[in-house]
Amino acid sequence: MKNIRLLIVCLLAQFTFGQDPHFSQYNNSPLLLNPANAGLNNNLRANINYRQQWRSVANPFKTAGFSFDANVTKDKYSKASLGVGIQLINDQSGDAKLNLNQGNINISSVIRLDADSKLSVGLMGGFGTRSINYSALRWESQYQNGSFNASVNSGENLASSSFSYMDAGAGIAWSYGKDQGYITQNNGVKMTFGLSAFHFGIPKTSFIGSSDEKMNTKFIFHGRGEFGKQNTNLTFIPELVFVQQSSLREIIVGNTFRYLLSEGSHFTGFTKSSAISLGLNYRVKDALIASFGIDYGNFSVYMGYDITLSKLSAANKSRGGFELALKFVTPNPFSRGYRSRI
Repeated sequence: MKNIRLLIVCLLAQFTFGQDPHFSQYNNSPLLLNPANAGLNNNLRANINYRQQWRSVANPFKTAGFSFDANVTKDKYSKASLGVGIQLINDQSGDAKLNLNQGNINISSVIRLDADSKLSVGLMGGFGTRSINYSALRWESQYQNGSFNASVNSGENLASSSFSYMDAGAGIAWSYGKDQGYITQNNGVKMTFGLSAFHFGIPKTSFIGSSDEKMNTKFIFHGRGEFGKQNTNLTFIPELVFVQQSSLREIIVGNTFRYLLSEGSHFTGFTKSSAISLGLNYRVKDALIASFGIDYGNFSVYMGYDITLSKLSAANKSRGGFELALKFVTPNPFSRGYRSRI
């Protein structure tokens, strides 16, 4: 029985390590998606993310993230610019509190191809730690007369409870943006497509120091567009994310509808533009992702919820995960020509 329990713990660890921390609202964690997103379409951007999932099944899995990126080029007439970004991630999983802390530095080179399009190439370097709380686990030897006694020594020869690792990533992204004549004309078109890769077998994943246990390379393809319905307040935002990591695959496809509530003042700035968004995405063979967002000037608040459709729904009654995302961006995304200065 002891060996079975140890095997379960090891499988849980490998399952957790096999899936990187992620958010269903990929667009609100841009550096987690692609390092080439650093400074691509904004002068400055800050994101805060929080996710909690599987609360109805076990001790909830929690993920929190912060990212900041900026375009540091001063000359708006330059055809090339430098984007930089930082990212912090914390992920905590299960009763044993399998914990991950990682910090990344991103750098990108953004090249203007023409008046409407850009190409960005980005690199990411990171350092992280993983840990586990063995005292939270229960072993057969700790059960006496049918009751659990935490003070009894498990007798298990456990491995180290933490280790550190290095990480890396790279990506390329293309961005196109054609502005509307004026905000209520709403005939602008914006698109971004990208391809990124992470890990390259660099990060180790073993608490026992095995050199054979490495993080598999993860590949991501992503695409997103914004298409305004001319002379209305409605904008369609289709998006696609495809992730492949060894045998693990994730595909998210869907659309967000954004409705302009008010147009801000052009000269005084006293009145801010505002909009609401409703989104519905599908994670193939897993869940529906419903989202609601409010944009007010440079600030945005988005909430999302995963509705489980897979076999896990029998255990969690379709209650998947809740997400919250906060964003600040410059220039004002409602302004004409809101993309970054190059």
